Amino acid sequence: MHRIITAAVAAALCTASAARAQGLSPFPKATDDLVRAELISDVASIAPGSTFRLGVHLTMKEGWHVNWTNPGDAGLAPSIKWILPPVLKAGIITWPLPARIMTGPLAIFGYAGDVLLICDVRVPANLPTGGNVELAADVSWLACADECVPGSGSVHLTLPVEKAARPDPARRSLFESTEARWPAHSLAWKMDAWIEESNTLVLEIQSGDPTASPLQDVSFFPYDPGLIENASPQKATAQPGPSGTVYQLRIERARMPAGNLTRVYGLLVANGLSRVDGPAAIEVNVPVSRR
Repeated sequence: MHRIITAAVAAALCTASAARAQGLSPFPKATDDLVRAELISDVASIAPGSTFRLGVHLTMKEGWHVNWTNPGDAGLAPSIKWILPPVLKAGIITWPLPARIMTGPLAIFGYAGDVLLICDVRVPANLPTGGNVELAADVSWLACADECVPGSGSVHLTLPVEKAARPDPARRSLFESTEARWPAHSLAWKMDAWIEESNTLVLEIQSGDPTASPLQDVSFFPYDPGLIENASPQKATAQPGPSGTVYQLRIERARMPAGNLTRVYGLLVANGLSRVDGPAAIEVNVPVSRR
């Protein structure tokens, strides 16, 4: 499920301007030393009236990482400014579930190894065939290990326009593995949240399927920064319920919160949430009650 964003962000075609707003521009030119950026597509050609997926693939040097949309205790999310023909319409970025990366006392939400940030792109039905479209993006990031180093680069891709879109099997596997790490719908789960003893947020979830796989390594990643203590352990408990196991996740609230904690809005990540091996995510958006 895509994160809900404002119309202004959607109109910006996935462009995040936070890097420039925080005085990190101009960025140095991209190098292969820390992060390599590449523009890729899940198709080898596009067709009039079709929708294809366009992604920026970031590959990090071993020991380095880039951030998720909420960077956690330090860092800055990658920024993508699409440079597309005016007739092509790009959607919003879909962020794969992040990992919690501990750097000393800090908890960073981000990606090590590599990450693919994807947008859907709509092609108009009246686009002439027989030519090419030139696609590009200006990308900026912070590569972090013991320190953070800003970087940027411009990436390009040319795709032919044909009567029928041709898939790209070599790239498709990377798109599919990334899509498996997108947040899923939470409709199959009953959720509740409340404040306990003034400084603990309790998130309770229960599946309506009594045969559902048990959840392991449960954790919560908020979309909004400054609401929880990112580095504090999150304690999960489980007990039988009337229609399946009831899980409660206890999360320490931020000691100096950036705002009022009125909703639990973010990702619940756990092993067992899907049939895919490894962690999966569902999106959480529930009000916080007082008990």
